Amino acid sequence: MKSETITIQSRFGVVVHNTLLSNDSTKLLILLPGRGYTVDYPLFYYLRRTALHQGYDVLSVQYGFQIANMEMDAAKTPLLVPDVLDTIQPVLGRGYEQVCIAGKSLGTPIAAEVARSLLPRDVALLMLTPIGGALQGLGQLPALAVIGTADALYSSEEVAAYTGHPSIRWHVFDGLNHSLEVPDDWQASLRVLPEIIGVCAAFLR
Repeated sequence: MKSETITIQSRFGVVVHNTLLSNDSTKLLILLPGRGYTVDYPLFYYLRRTALHQGYDVLSVQYGFQIANMEMDAAKTPLLVPDVLDTIQPVLGRGYEQVCIAGKSLGTPIAAEVARSLLPRDVALLMLTPIGGALQGLGQLPALAVIGTADALYSSEEVAAYTGHPSIRWHVFDGLNHSLEVPDDWQASLRVLPEIIGVCAAFLR
């Protein structure tokens, strides 16, 4: 396995170094973090390892505002998508046959917008705690949304609205919060982590 650095000049005024782990695969997983949930947090750490085991190349993206230690607000949000596109375009030029984009929270609407820009390429979405109507307007893009019932953004009505959808499905974990953890119980959080990763791994297959 090779490790490469994909460097961009971010619109947040800093140079961002993103990491591509490569198996010389025909499949690529792109990790888009949350506001404070970086690609080094547990979900992404184990998702990356799982994807590599399944033969994916994995591109772990960082945001310029994270590197610059800037506060993120709505006015700066439009800068994120072009930064992400600048990061992934040279990687996509390697001719991947399949692309999956995994977003966490803030990363989910970015993932959706980026995925739409890649059509008609074979692309799928793994949405961890989606926000802001990230699943709307996806058309026939295959997507798995993962959320917990203790997440303040969880809506049983929204989940039910996708029942029977041909390409979008939800997996709901009872009692997990926005970090997909059991509140105030680190041991229970560790116990449920393999199940979460297992659900994601099955989608990647």
